[in-house]
Amino acid sequence: MASSPIYQKLTALLNERGAEVEKWFADQYALSIPHYNVSVDVRHSGYKIAPVDTNLFPAGFNLLQGDSRTRAVEETKKYFRRYLENVKDVVLIPENHTRNLYYLENVYSLHSILKDAGLNVRIGGLAVTEKTELQTQSGKTITVEPLSREGSVLYVGADKKFIPEIVVMNNDLSSGSPDILKNIDPMILPGIGFGWYRRRKTEHFEVYNQLVQRFSQQFNFDPWLISTSFFRCGEINFKDRTGIECVAITVDKAIHALKQKYAEHGITGEPYVFVKANSGTYGMGIMTARSGQDVIEINKKDRNKMNVIKEGTQNTDVIIQEGVPTVDTIDGKVAEPMLYLIGGTPVGCNYRVNQNRDAFSNLNSEGMTFKSACDADNETQDADSVGSSCPVLGFIARLAALAATQECYEPRWDI
Repeated sequence: MASSPIYQKLTALLNERGAEVEKWFADQYALSIPHYNVSVDVRHSGYKIAPVDTNLFPAGFNLLQGDSRTRAVEETKKYFRRYLENVKDVVLIPENHTRNLYYLENVYSLHSILKDAGLNVRIGGLAVTEKTELQTQSGKTITVEPLSREGSVLYVGADKKFIPEIVVMNNDLSSGSPDILKNIDPMILPGIGFGWYRRRKTEHFEVYNQLVQRFSQQFNFDPWLISTSFFRCGEINFKDRTGIECVAITVDKAIHALKQKYAEHGITGEPYVFVKANSGTYGMGIMTARSGQDVIEINKKDRNKMNVIKEGTQNTDVIIQEGVPTVDTIDGKVAEPMLYLIGGTPVGCNYRVNQNRDAFSNLNSEGMTFKSACDADNETQDADSVGSSCPVLGFIARLAALAATQECYEPRWDI
């Protein structure tokens, strides 16, 4: 994996000009504060490596074990010392779907990371009215308490004795911005405007691609090798086929442009795209296409899958994004790296592995498992072999996390 052409190019750049790269990142962060936590999904095709999803409300902190978890705690300490000095009292607000026991493992782990960083942490639920104890998949217990407010003061717990100074959101706000968080005293991480009711993937990747252009000009690097092209179609209803023609035409446009790029870079194979919901995560509202005809011929079952995403939200807006086939495998199964960052610094890397999918597919789907990639105590030879690739993966993830800080969204409270 680490011997692919793109890995060789990036490794050479980081080895030869690493100090300059670090100064470039430092100069960028002088203009913006990093998000507290971010996860980045990366695809590596051999000729290209690029982020394909940047999540500001990441799940999967339970995947951080050993050295990765230690780094997460240390970077949390650094983040609060640098940006939130003297803050001690924090409320963590998770998703409402408390029946997902694996997600609750993530909540437990994120809570414990914050706690081990020296913070007083309580878990506050947007949908609970009384103190509720929940069991994670492994049998751990988390306590979720109700939220209330008086004026701009937010309280956690029925006794109203805990007044948080910071709100850490692990709820992606797909269905809207809750009134209880409007104009409150504590700072919210990330800002309410970054919820998926407002944030759009096309806006993120536009900022990312502009950032990569600036980086590449300074470091004489081909930006196409570390980015993806994309288009947008809105006003779509997959169920009744409204706007499908726009998607089909745009897919053909994207494929045509990619064929030219493939020829320019001497790449064999046929290009393809992902048609994805322009907001939201959880691998919902995603299909692959190699031509506009694939969209026109989408069957009723797949149209229904594309029509509704998380919490029953209708998918009316899509990003048509360049597909990056993965060459990464773990134990012979296709895989893609996922990186976790605290304050813009990578702390852990895991591979999403899916035995039911091929190199061109969305791997965030039924059949996926996870394998640690960056820590020294990996269990498989394949996972060990990618350990040296983590600086390259970390560089790509840092670019994506930096781009996320430069997105600009005003919160809306009418949704």
